[in-house]
Amino acid sequence: MTKVLNEFVSLKSFGFVQDGSLLGYRLEDIEPELRCLIPRLDPSYVFEKDALSIMSAWFEIASGEPLFISGPHGSGKTSFVNQYCARVNAPVISITARARLDRTDLIGGYVIDKDKSMRFADGPLTRAWRHGCVFLVNEMSAAPSDLWLSVNELLEGSPLYIPETGEVIHPHPRTRIVMTDNLRGLTEDYGSRYVGRFSQDPAVLDRFWKMRMDYMGEEAEVSLLEATTPELEVRGMSFEEWRKEFSVRLRRAADRVRQAYCRQTEDGAVAEATISTRVLLRFRDLLLLSYRSPAMKNEPRAALRRAMKIALTDCLEEAGALAVEKLVELEIGDIGKHIA
Repeated sequence: MTKVLNEFVSLKSFGFVQDGSLLGYRLEDIEPELRCLIPRLDPSYVFEKDALSIMSAWFEIASGEPLFISGPHGSGKTSFVNQYCARVNAPVISITARARLDRTDLIGGYVIDKDKSMRFADGPLTRAWRHGCVFLVNEMSAAPSDLWLSVNELLEGSPLYIPETGEVIHPHPRTRIVMTDNLRGLTEDYGSRYVGRFSQDPAVLDRFWKMRMDYMGEEAEVSLLEATTPELEVRGMSFEEWRKEFSVRLRRAADRVRQAYCRQTEDGAVAEATISTRVLLRFRDLLLLSYRSPAMKNEPRAALRRAMKIALTDCLEEAGALAVEKLVELEIGDIGKHIA
């Protein structure tokens, strides 16, 4: 499979300053009709070294084996795959699993054409097999385990046989399979928090490389917050100093809520919801908007609680929402007073 990996992508494209490169594809070697499937590059995305090293090793030497990425919701599993593929020019076809997903949804089936004739239409997995795309399945455990047993041969990179047409499709050298999930696969961690999930067959998961993603580390998450915070007019300090302090406080607030959600606090604090990186960025944007609102300019506590309600806590009962908001408020403090 590595023979088509012919482009050296600098580590600087992944946000690292050291010399080095990873293998990818030349854009001109990707068929024009597939280039629209290459994810849009987010220059502010922050890669963690360990995750990048596993991903790059799998991408270069996996020889047809799929990759299974597990981690809590909002830890960035899907965005990690997409941003890696954006930098190595790999087209991606993605789906989200569901309880009624079946083999036909993946492989394809007959459809009625414009002239009322019947023709076989490729499913997403068949398209990835035929044209050489990364096939990304989100929330693997939302689909029954017997579905993945039914495509076991494809998880090994075997040819795909279409019984309806008699066609045999050998996997394109660029074809890869990645599946993500909130559960680890063979354990029940956080199982009660995710509705309608199915335990997976060990024989299926035996075919995967495994990678665990948690929420971003402190340094990486603070860097992401800094890189994506818009420039504002502030008083009493430089904008760079304020942005750094603001980002650090946001991260500490998220960490405090995450520990309470996982029942890991020394004071016994409990949270019924957690702050993912996705929610944290949303809360940051809403908080800045609230801080600058004329109606809340001198009401930092009200601004914070309004932003947190919209970002997360309005789906909780009042007591649970208040608990989360208090944890956040302890860390955010009065940083908003510096905004002009």
